[in-house]
Amino acid sequence: MVVSRSTLVIALSAALMACQAKEPAVQEGAAATVAPQDEAPTGSAAPEKPAWTLRPTAQIQAEGNHLKGEGSVYLTQHAFNPLEWYPWGEEALERAIKEDKPIFLSIGYASCHWCHVMEHEVFEKEDVAAYMNEHFVNIKVDREERPDLDAIYMTAVQRLTGGGGWPMTVLLTPSLKPFFGGTYFPKRRFMAIAKDAVDRFKNQRNDVESEGDRLHAQISEIPDARPGGRIGEASLQRIISRAKGAFDAKWGGLQGRRKFPTPARWRYLVHAYRKWGDEGLAEGVRRTLDRMADGGIFDQVGGGFYRYTVEPTWLIPHFEKMLYDNGQLASLYIEAAAAFAEPRYLNVAREVLDFMLKEMHEPAGGFYASYDADSGGEEGTFYVWTPKELRAIAGESDGEVLALLLGVTEGGNFEHKTSVVTRRISMGEVGKRTGRTAKAVEAIWAKYRPILYDVRAKRIWPGLDKKLVTAWNGLAIGAMAKGFAATGDVRYRDAAQKTADLLWERHRRPGGGLYRASNQGKAEHLAILDDYGFLAVGLLDLFEATGELRHLERAKTLLEEADQRFAREEGAWFLTEVVDETLIARTFDPYDSVRPSGNSSLLEANLRYSAITGSTQRHKLVETTLGAYASMVSRGGLGTAGWATVALMLGGPFYDVVFAGDPNAEDLKSLKAEYVALSPSWGVRTTVTAAGPSPEQLKAMPPLMAKTARDGASRAYVCVRGTCKKPTGDPRELRAQVLDGWTR
Repeated sequence: MVVSRSTLVIALSAALMACQAKEPAVQEGAAATVAPQDEAPTGSAAPEKPAWTLRPTAQIQAEGNHLKGEGSVYLTQHAFNPLEWYPWGEEALERAIKEDKPIFLSIGYASCHWCHVMEHEVFEKEDVAAYMNEHFVNIKVDREERPDLDAIYMTAVQRLTGGGGWPMTVLLTPSLKPFFGGTYFPKRRFMAIAKDAVDRFKNQRNDVESEGDRLHAQISEIPDARPGGRIGEASLQRIISRAKGAFDAKWGGLQGRRKFPTPARWRYLVHAYRKWGDEGLAEGVRRTLDRMADGGIFDQVGGGFYRYTVEPTWLIPHFEKMLYDNGQLASLYIEAAAAFAEPRYLNVAREVLDFMLKEMHEPAGGFYASYDADSGGEEGTFYVWTPKELRAIAGESDGEVLALLLGVTEGGNFEHKTSVVTRRISMGEVGKRTGRTAKAVEAIWAKYRPILYDVRAKRIWPGLDKKLVTAWNGLAIGAMAKGFAATGDVRYRDAAQKTADLLWERHRRPGGGLYRASNQGKAEHLAILDDYGFLAVGLLDLFEATGELRHLERAKTLLEEADQRFAREEGAWFLTEVVDETLIARTFDPYDSVRPSGNSSLLEANLRYSAITGSTQRHKLVETTLGAYASMVSRGGLGTAGWATVALMLGGPFYDVVFAGDPNAEDLKSLKAEYVALSPSWGVRTTVTAAGPSPEQLKAMPPLMAKTARDGASRAYVCVRGTCKKPTGDPRELRAQVLDGWTR
């Protein structure tokens, strides 16, 4: 049941007024009943909901709170805290209004290290729980399942504090407006905040409500659209200039105390290099890719990237492994391999994809959300090593080589004199220092790497959140499809196909549209814009890699549904549907950060779909939307990198490349191999038989008309919106045609 916020407030406010007129005010902690929402059938009494009673903390710990039985791993982690936690929903929201109590809203996610710390230091304490249970309605939210709530209240926290993060701590009025916000707090500080809030709520209520109204107004602010603008080359070049000024010249990335990968930003910079050939830009991008790949942010033993590093050299990570990071980074390294003609980058991408298949893939299809930072109650212990451990595995001589190669020292670079593994010393240098050849060192690493993995696997594993998030699986589908296209490894294709089919079966709502996520086979929560955008892009990647029409048709469905459910009159799309009235604002999120925004992803999907199908409507939508937000993109810099990528593609030329020939013909394979080696981000590709498109292909993609092999030889057609260059059977000429307007 979807709760109507306006109906809830009106009905329960009226009920409260009636109670206050006839009875003494309800005392805190006393039993309370809730007025029924719906009228009972004529002649029968409306059913009453069970009265709420303040339970002793020991009873809550023994029996569980209201999170027990929830699907979310994060929520069930808190199900036996002494706090009387509720999930976000009707029961908790009704209580807050009925009892006129403030809400303590805590938002986090399963793999969040500081979320675990705050649970142990604060939420598991009985004195804290007793106070919070008496004076607040306590609600716990999994941000990965409810990004709509997370977006609203994170905006409030950022407006209040200038920063944000998780666990998110927000205090709300019963009307769900925030009046205090922050992130992690230790016990003493948390209790001081809670007691001050209770005092203010009772004795300075007007001030509290005014603060809530002020923040609500700020949350509801939306960037102005200015129709008719244009994102020109000068604006896109300014983004590059500003980025170059922020590069860390030694360690790569952008200057700062911490380093996040933010793949959407580097993806734009790779595209810009491929457009204009700026060698200074290339140097900064390559330094970033190299230092991430050889640093501690990359799991040198098991593959995959951690979420970020807590210092600027990419050495000491925050050890969470997120699906969305690894999906994006695999795709980034695949394209970088083509852009810089660097096979090393493709090897990094393969290691990421193999990690995803081995450790994050559900056999029936789908990719899990994340691995926890903690194992055995401490962060990072699963991943770190000592020289003694290496010697125990490989012996004194080979152990010495491994320690030097992996940066593992007696003093360590992490806690308890352990070391986060790196690969920052070349095999040749290790050989010089140990009296071996580089090939001998390489052989030692090849021999012991799988052994190190197996030994590590016997340690206490970090927690795995097995929920399937629609958007993040869209990123994984795209990465696997690109991996298959670049390497020919059918494991990647099969995983992408299974995942796409599973999502379409499990995450589709009966009346159309998507669910956000599923746990243990049960899908729930309305999807947000990101789910439609990321999945549409992933399906288009999969269509290009396989040629199977169902993926194109499903992408079309998602584009149409996104317009129906999220479109704004001013252009672009809201983050949420209008259905859930418990949300105090309908947010518009255009900015690209650790993940691209749903808006920029949907723009990319529309542009690519228009090129494949010849849809003038979709092409016009991209043009007008980019134009309406040209000033925002110009101001936003790398914060709107996804929009800049689409603008760069739109400025193009953006090619539709059609291959026509016998699937087994060597000349067709040669043409395709040349295209794959180039891997142009400014093009889409389709394949037809030597005789031309099938009726099904032609219906879905009218531009395929008359695209056939010629004179018994395969041909490639390089086109822009219906205008094609001379058909060619020469791979070198194909490359030259596709590079027309681009440099790399």
